[in-house]
Amino acid sequence: MNYKKLFLIFIIILLISYKDVKALSRSELTVLNLNPITNIDKPTNFTSVQGGVTTDKYVITLLINENENSNHKTAILVLNKTNYKLVRLVKNPIIEYDLGHANDCTFNSKTNELLVLSGRKINIIDLNNDSFTLKGTKELEYYYHGLGYSEEDDQYVLARGIEGGTIFEIRDSEFNIIREFKLKTNLTKQSLTVYQGNIYYVCYEAGMLTKHQNIYDGMLKRKENLIYVYNLKGKKKTIYYIPFSYRNIIFGEIENISFNNGKMLIQFNHANKAGYFTASYKSEVNSSISIETDEGNNNTYRLYLEEKEVLKTKSKDNAIPINLRYTEEGNYNYQIKNNNELIELEDRYKEILKSLEVNVYYDPVVNRLKVNSNAKELIFSRDYLYDKDDLKRVEETLIVDVPDTKNNDYYWLIGLIIILTTVKYLYTVKRLK
Repeated sequence: MNYKKLFLIFIIILLISYKDVKALSRSELTVLNLNPITNIDKPTNFTSVQGGVTTDKYVITLLINENENSNHKTAILVLNKTNYKLVRLVKNPIIEYDLGHANDCTFNSKTNELLVLSGRKINIIDLNNDSFTLKGTKELEYYYHGLGYSEEDDQYVLARGIEGGTIFEIRDSEFNIIREFKLKTNLTKQSLTVYQGNIYYVCYEAGMLTKHQNIYDGMLKRKENLIYVYNLKGKKKTIYYIPFSYRNIIFGEIENISFNNGKMLIQFNHANKAGYFTASYKSEVNSSISIETDEGNNNTYRLYLEEKEVLKTKSKDNAIPINLRYTEEGNYNYQIKNNNELIELEDRYKEILKSLEVNVYYDPVVNRLKVNSNAKELIFSRDYLYDKDDLKRVEETLIVDVPDTKNNDYYWLIGLIIILTTVKYLYTVKRLK
C-alpha cells in the first residue's frame, strides 16, 4: 500500500472539511429564555411544522406532509392570536393546498394577503372575509427558503441559500430587487420575519451533515437554535441563542418567528407537535451620560444621530450631561457639535473625539435593556490631548472592541497536529515491522 499517497489524501480531506468552520463565537450570542404557550397536535398525515406568521387577527402555521408519496401537500393551521385556540374557518380546522414544499409565509397588511413561499414560487392567498382563497402565484428565478414583509417600508425580504451562507434580497412591493446582502452561516437555514425594520432569521444546528447543512459548525450543540437580527441595510443588530433545553423543556427544531403583542412568538417542531413559545426581548431604558469638557466652559452642545439633531444641552461642572431613552437594541453613533468651535484638536482626533458611541443590548438575566458607551473616553481638553503618553492611551481605547475568536479558530489546528502526529507514528511503526 502507498502510505505516502494515502497520507496526502487524508490531509487534503481534513483541510477541506474544516473550511469555514466556526463562523461564530460564543461572545456574539445573547441567550433567549422562552416561556411555553401551547402545543397543538399536528393534523393527520402532516408531519412537519414549517413557516408561520402573525396577521391582524390570527397566528398562522404552515405544516407539510413529508411522506414519500404525499406530493408535499401544505396545511394552514389558524389560531386566534389572543388565546391561541384553533379557529374553525370551515368544517375542518385546517385548510389544505397543493403547493409543494411550502417553507415560509408572510402577511401583507396593506393588501390583506397571505403570501406562502414554496421554493421557486410565491402563492398569494386572499384573507378578505376569511376566504383563504388561492388567488394567484408569482414565479421566482431561484429557490428561496425565507420570506418576510416590512409594513413600514412596503418591502419584501427573500432569503436563498448559497455556499457557506445566505443572500437576503430586499425587494419593493412589485418584487423588484432594491439591494441585497450576505450572511455567513453554516447552520440549517429555516425562515425569517421582518418586524419594525429588522430581519429576524432563524437557523438550526442539525449536529450532522444533511442535505440542508453541508458542514457541522462545531460551536453550537446538536439541536440548538439561533436567531440572526439584521436591519434592512445589512447591519447586524444582535444574534439570539436558544439552548437545547431550558427549565427542563426541550425545544426542538426552530421553524419560524413572528411577533404578537410586542413579544417574540417562536414555533418549533416540538415533541411531535406544533410548539408555541414566547419571549420578552426588550424594555425601555434611560441612559444618563456625562462627557468631560475643557475648563468648565458653558457652551451649548448639540447631539446628532444620522444627521438629525436629537438633543441640545449646556455643559455643567466640566461635563456635558446627556439623557437618552432607548426601546430597541443596537449601536447608536452620535455626533457632538459645539456652538463655539474654540476647542482646537489635532485633525486626526477632531472627528473621532467628537462622537459618542452607545451600545444598547438585552440582558436576559434581568430581562431588560442595558447600555454601554465610550462617554468617559470623550475628553475635549487641549492640555490632555497634547500629552504624548495620553494621546497614545486615547488612541488605543477608541479601538472598536471585537470578540476574541482567535483561540477558538485554532482549536481545529491543534486537533490536526495531533492527528498528523498519530498518523506519522503509526506509519513509522508499520515500516519498522
